[in-house]
Amino acid sequence: MAGKLYKRLVKSKTAADSAASSEVSGQWSVVHRLFLLLTGGLCLMAFAIHPYYMSVTEAEYKAAEKEIQISSKIFIDDLEYALEQEYKTKVEILKATDQKRNELLLTSFFQRHLKFTVDGKPMKAELIGFEREGEAIWTYLMIKNVSKLKSVTVFSDLLYAYREDQINIIHFKHNNQRKSHRLTLPDKQVTFNW
Repeated sequence: MAGKLYKRLVKSKTAADSAASSEVSGQWSVVHRLFLLLTGGLCLMAFAIHPYYMSVTEAEYKAAEKEIQISSKIFIDDLEYALEQEYKTKVEILKATDQKRNELLLTSFFQRHLKFTVDGKPMKAELIGFEREGEAIWTYLMIKNVSKLKSVTVFSDLLYAYREDQINIIHFKHNNQRKSHRLTLPDKQVTFNW
């Protein structure tokens, strides 16, 4: 990769040298460009292997339907690893032939690691489905029969057992007001009040 970048820069240098007023400024330009390209390339490679570990959970209370709709986004490889460690079985979430088994695993996993307490009463979320988005998976859950909501406590220790640097971001929307919180170890829960 560095060789290709160098060849590209040499071509740029030749064009720059003909336009440059001195040899020294042309050489600095090539070294400077090479440094910038290599630094940029390394940054892009770092993001490609996603060196950060995060989940994003979005929940919204729908008063008319008397339900809380929840979606949670996690990197597929991280979630598969967590499921494999917790349930001692090989997991390929998107494998069509394992869909029913994976739904059961995801239901159990999310019921253990993402919990909601509404006005002091623990609620149970049901898995609705899941889908892939790039390198991540969205998992959809629902809590039914929520007649009112004044406060909600969200417990999330998603992937904490496998990554100490895991970050869990929680967004909750109610009455057209969105509240957010970031959980990192040792924090596992947040309470939102309306």
